[in-house]
Amino acid sequence: MYNLFVNTHSILIVDDDPLIRSAIGVLLEKEHLSLLFGENGHEALRLAVENLPDLILLDVVMPGMDGFETCRRLRADPALAEIPIVMITSLDDRDSRLRGLEVGVDDFLTKPVDQLELLTRVQSILRLNRFRKLMEERANFAPLLEAKNRQLRDLTQRLVELQETERRFIASELHDDVGQSLTGLKLALEIAESQTDLERQKTLESARGMISELSARIRSLSLDLRPAMLDDFGLFAALEWLFERYTRQTQIRIKHNVSFLDERRFPKPIETAAFRIIQESLTNAARHAGVNEVEVEIHAADVLEVMIRDAGQGFDLARVEIDGYQSGGISGMRERVNWLDGDFEIVSSPGAGTTVRAVFRLEEVF
Repeated sequence: MYNLFVNTHSILIVDDDPLIRSAIGVLLEKEHLSLLFGENGHEALRLAVENLPDLILLDVVMPGMDGFETCRRLRADPALAEIPIVMITSLDDRDSRLRGLEVGVDDFLTKPVDQLELLTRVQSILRLNRFRKLMEERANFAPLLEAKNRQLRDLTQRLVELQETERRFIASELHDDVGQSLTGLKLALEIAESQTDLERQKTLESARGMISELSARIRSLSLDLRPAMLDDFGLFAALEWLFERYTRQTQIRIKHNVSFLDERRFPKPIETAAFRIIQESLTNAARHAGVNEVEVEIHAADVLEVMIRDAGQGFDLARVEIDGYQSGGISGMRERVNWLDGDFEIVSSPGAGTTVRAVFRLEEVF
């Protein structure tokens, strides 16, 4: 049979008679409860504040401060007001019980205390008290849960928007670059059919050049979407490829502390997020900063910290974040980090350069 009397339940027994305290303690100690004892009202208040018991068994007739006044003071304290109080009394008249109800007593037991009645009352009150606490916790948790649900819905919507942005980018690349190249290749082959041998040879040479350009463009598009070495060899190897390609295309030097021979691996979502943040930051620097050099620093210990810094033109952060939300720029980087429960910071102002910093917690062993 399930026993509500578990070690997490505590009961404060308050009576000025040590024999009665001992007798009640003997009745309850076999139920694996945590028992506290007080011999007067002042001790009851002190012990209640210090321990926040699940139930108080309170005598009525005590020297100094009687049970009624003790109960009134307990109920006046917001931290103690919800603790169930059972008054144990030899007073069996109607007025005493009404007075007890007026000061906030939950139930009454008459001396001498019957063992079965005591256990039944205690069990019932602890059950109700436990249910009340669960309901309070549920009520307190509901707003947090709703906020998390809203956040999840917003993130899901944002993910859909980012996916659509990437799809539009891929569609544009395929239509504009790849599509035009294929159209030009088709026209070249059609023209070659009606040409002389010498002209046909020149046309076919041109077509081969178009095929090489098309292959390179498709490979570049594939690498932009996700370099295979990120999955195969990890973040540091992928950054070697990214830095070399970036400098070749933009003529911007990258000053870094990255060891490309470092074979450490991190959780895949973190590697992907760190790579994309560096990639996006470098792209933004090439487009807007007007610099010849960008710094990239990575530190890995208990956390993986990524920092990209330039001394370029900088920008008005508040304004660009609004525009960046639509393009998946700054907002996209922040959401990647937030999704992994990391920290993201970007510092910039016109003429003062830009610093992007992301920190990921490394809780897994890898």
